[in-house]
Amino acid sequence: MTGVRGSFGYAQPRMQARLGRQAGVPGLPQMREARTLTAYLQQVRNSPWSRHVARLAPEMEAHDLERRLREEWRTAVEEVARWQPREWQAALHWLGWLPWLPALQKLARGGRTPAWTREDEVLARVVAATPETRAERLEATPLYPLRHAVAGHGDVAAAWLAHWRRLWPPDAVAHAGLEALIAATHGAVRQLASDDATRTTDLALRPYEHALRRSFRRHPLSVTAAVAYLGLVALDLLELRGAASVRAALPAIPA
Repeated sequence: MTGVRGSFGYAQPRMQARLGRQAGVPGLPQMREARTLTAYLQQVRNSPWSRHVARLAPEMEAHDLERRLREEWRTAVEEVARWQPREWQAALHWLGWLPWLPALQKLARGGRTPAWTREDEVLARVVAATPETRAERLEATPLYPLRHAVAGHGDVAAAWLAHWRRLWPPDAVAHAGLEALIAATHGAVRQLASDDATRTTDLALRPYEHALRRSFRRHPLSVTAAVAYLGLVALDLLELRGAASVRAALPAIPA
């Protein structure tokens, strides 16, 4: 592998090698057929996804599994950010907070946030605050750019995206590639929201996965490739989250 750490030349072959090893995720049908969390994790540990479940255990409850997978996402983002040129690292680190956005949106709309937020090292003090002081509490966290959206009952995802764009250094070619990924992501979200209930999430997201892989191939040695790669990691973690949480929450399905 070539390139200096903190450069596109360093990052690209590492991401390419990871994607190559997990192309098609051999054994995915067998994993999905596993009836218990123990059996499922055993299957995953023999797959290219093994590194994502290293800290998961069969006795964990669903909220613990989801917390560990959020941490796994943050770890993956931070690793890829370290591989990139310094000027792009802040923008990539900001991707690490994506799993926190739904909880913050509930908070902004006055809804009840998930139980895990009351134990989260970032959100616990925010959730415990009164609606009038939540923005002040957010000010002291890495999520401070979202404080006005939360305080004003606004669109948290839009505020996250606006801040992400502000973190991009000048690079017209990279901006075009990233905007294309944003458009593809919005399209996937709309598709999931409008899809027939009989279609599986996996089937609905397949065009989005193809778009991410296509973007990764078309934009080598670019931050666009890094974001596309992380999008593919996010899809893997989404699959793991759903499968593990269901098996943790429900008794084994009779044979």
